[in-house]
Amino acid sequence: MGNDGGSIPTRRELVKSPTRKPTHSQVRDTTAQNQEYRWTTCQLSKRPLVPPIVSDSAGLLYNKDSILEWLLRGTEVYGDGDEVLDGRVKSLKDVVEVKFDTLKEKTNGSPVHVWVCSVSRKELGAGIRSVYLVPCGHAFSESAVKEIGGSNCITCNEPFEESNIIVINPTEPKDIDALKERASKLAEDGLAHSLKSVSGKKNKKRKKDTESEPAKKKQKESGIKNAAAASITAKVLSDEKLRNHQRKQEMNDNLKSLFSDRSQAPGKNNDYMTRGYSLPAAQGKR
Repeated sequence: MGNDGGSIPTRRELVKSPTRKPTHSQVRDTTAQNQEYRWTTCQLSKRPLVPPIVSDSAGLLYNKDSILEWLLRGTEVYGDGDEVLDGRVKSLKDVVEVKFDTLKEKTNGSPVHVWVCSVSRKELGAGIRSVYLVPCGHAFSESAVKEIGGSNCITCNEPFEESNIIVINPTEPKDIDALKERASKLAEDGLAHSLKSVSGKKNKKRKKDTESEPAKKKQKESGIKNAAAASITAKVLSDEKLRNHQRKQEMNDNLKSLFSDRSQAPGKNNDYMTRGYSLPAAQGKR
């Protein structure tokens, strides 16, 4: 070896040292950066979050127009959409519009919109555990919801259950697992994240009721509650309709008799309008 322009690797370069675990401060900085990114950027379009903002069953935030584009065009517009959404959004029923209380502040002479809790007036973001309620979508700090308690929204008085308090951008495994379990239970009950019924079930029930009650439908149309009376009335109306049809047919035959048939020979079977009338003979040229 040597004299060939190469280099001889040393033992330090050949033997890999064990990977060091990140320190607590490094983990904290990474988590803070990820949270800041989730609170300011749409996870689907990678654009800044701009109202209206929606959230899925996992508590992640998206621009509503991005969700609409995904539902209309799919991977054509967002190639990593399947990976980001993980099958959680199949219709607008699978998202809830999050309603933030906005506070305007001036920074360097320009107004800045800041999301705050309507109760504690704390800024909602990466440093505060924040939640929103389903189905109304109003957002608060988690501490304010726990302190006030109750089963109605503080802002709109809409009733809600404890399981429908959704943590925004959760990071702790217990919060993530709880949201997954909630989504599974709702799917078993035929409900979407917004607590709306999955499409199709109401239509099937309505169709079944319509097919099983044809007599009630006819009774409602006729306006007669007694079934026997309704049957007799229907027969009378049917006979009257038939007589009207026959009368119109006879009238048509009478009208036809007013006109002669060109296919018949002249002078035969002429009607009263042409009887006794003949065309003058053609005169010769002078």
